[in-house]
Amino acid sequence: MRLAMKAPPRLGRSGEAGFSLIEILVSMIILAIVTTMLVGIWITLTRSSVFASADNVATSTGRDALTRVSAELRDAQPLTALSRTPFITSMTTPYLCDNYDCVFYSSYNNAGAFADSASPSPSPLPGTGRAALLPTAIYLDTSGTQAQKKLKWVRDTNNNGVFDSGDKTIVLANNVVNTAAAVNKKIFTYLTYSAGTYTMVDSITSTNAASVIAVNITIVVDANLNDKPAYIDFVSTVHPRNSSATN
Repeated sequence: MRLAMKAPPRLGRSGEAGFSLIEILVSMIILAIVTTMLVGIWITLTRSSVFASADNVATSTGRDALTRVSAELRDAQPLTALSRTPFITSMTTPYLCDNYDCVFYSSYNNAGAFADSASPSPSPLPGTGRAALLPTAIYLDTSGTQAQKKLKWVRDTNNNGVFDSGDKTIVLANNVVNTAAAVNKKIFTYLTYSAGTYTMVDSITSTNAASVIAVNITIVVDANLNDKPAYIDFVSTVHPRNSSATN
């Protein structure tokens, strides 16, 4: 008689069986890869957002600074009717009219500019403005060891003939890098005209002050101080409307 052989019980995973060690390791590796990718994307997006914000701030600040400097220089005027230039060459300290400082008479944004108007209040017409003219300087504060500097504005508001701690000072722009080795661009250069000849000069002196017909302005700011530099240039040319050389 032939006996039938029973097939051995089939080995398999029961409903209560768990994951094998290999499966767990593979799952952890996949999860680590996906997590790393997500973190990398998040870091990239965060950096892009921070840079975009810094770029917007730098662009806005640089544009506003250039607008203010241009307006001040455009409206600068001589102190007296006999003077031929709005630029000041006699105040030797602490600023001169050179590549990083510009000193001139201004009544910009000063209500006193209407004081000598021929039209009475409450709706006065602009006068000559000489009643409110004060020495004004726009200069690069070169203090500190960092390449980034501050572009500042100061006016002799205490009217003592010098720039000192009693005067009003404001910061026009931060992170100005004109003097950085990688940039090295002059903020101010001056175009003079005399005897039919145009000449670009780096400073205004008593000799050439009456011949200045235009001021070239270049402000360079760095929008990315914490990483690879991102330089933004703001450039303009201003013709002082009250200078005799431009009339």
